[in-house]
Amino acid sequence: MNWRRVNYPDADSALSPGLTDPEIATLTQDIPFELPLEVCELFQCCHGDHVQLDPSLVLHSLKSALEQSLYSNWMKGDKWASSDYALPIFHGYGKDFYYVLCDKEQKDKAPVWCVFAGEEPRMYAASLTSLILTISECYERGAYYVYFYEESGDFGLEEDFEKSEKIFQKYNPEQMDTWGYLHKD
Repeated sequence: MNWRRVNYPDADSALSPGLTDPEIATLTQDIPFELPLEVCELFQCCHGDHVQLDPSLVLHSLKSALEQSLYSNWMKGDKWASSDYALPIFHGYGKDFYYVLCDKEQKDKAPVWCVFAGEEPRMYAASLTSLILTISECYERGAYYVYFYEESGDFGLEEDFEKSEKIFQKYNPEQMDTWGYLHKD
């Protein structure tokens, strides 16, 4: 967040203050599942609808994610039990959606899954925490950077895939096939 405030202040304006525990409790009081602790922590740090976290991931607000969870069974494919709930917390710029699975008992961590419309889900990151650490280090090491598009006069986030691949592998070594599918294939 600090990197964005300094280097990409136009996009930083979309960042809203995080939610408090009582605000999260109010939003989640009527849902049939518990949020993983790391999901609560994310929304305590950053809250806002359609916040671009990296060049290809956009964060939903908690309210939006909870609303979308009502219609997200298709994201689970045939892999998950009916007692699991998909909470779509990110989307990409294509037809890719990113979610965590929730159930009736609260967990500390949850893997982040990715699904494209019409495809089976793939594990994208070992946990939400490992994904956020990846994103943070990509900013710190210059794998994500601000680029000026002369044609439009706008700024946008770009990615050095050689750098980001190494950082992603550091935090999510078991998911490199999915990373390659999304970024190389």
